[in-house]
Amino acid sequence: MNSERNSEVAKFIRAHLANSPYSVEEITLLLGFRGPDMVEGFLRGERKVPLDKVLPLAEALGCDRRQLFESVLKSWFDIEFLDAIKEIFACGSPSSTEQEWTRFLRELYGENIPELTPALRRRIRLFASLPS
Repeated sequence: MNSERNSEVAKFIRAHLANSPYSVEEITLLLGFRGPDMVEGFLRGERKVPLDKVLPLAEALGCDRRQLFESVLKSWFDIEFLDAIKEIFACGSPSSTEQEWTRFLRELYGENIPELTPALRRRIRLFASLPS
């Protein structure tokens, strides 16, 4: 059951586990599992993350909920189905310019895009006001 799609989820989880305040055993308890086998299976890419466990897992890992959820959905479903879900449930898709900004931020920061704080907003405004 170790597929490439599960491996992507495992890689994402491992990347955030290092910064989580919780151990694998604590995450196991937070997700409501009796033993660490399930969570360890996620980490090895041998088990799929149940959809109802994605949000509590994201909270425990301190990662972006949307990124983890999309990654997990990709492990369960094919891309055509996911595209249909996005089309149906998206309340206004971002423009191509907005998508490009998001891609750039992910390139720059990896999986840990910082919160847009007032200080960061000021810095971006200052940078944007400079002549190009």
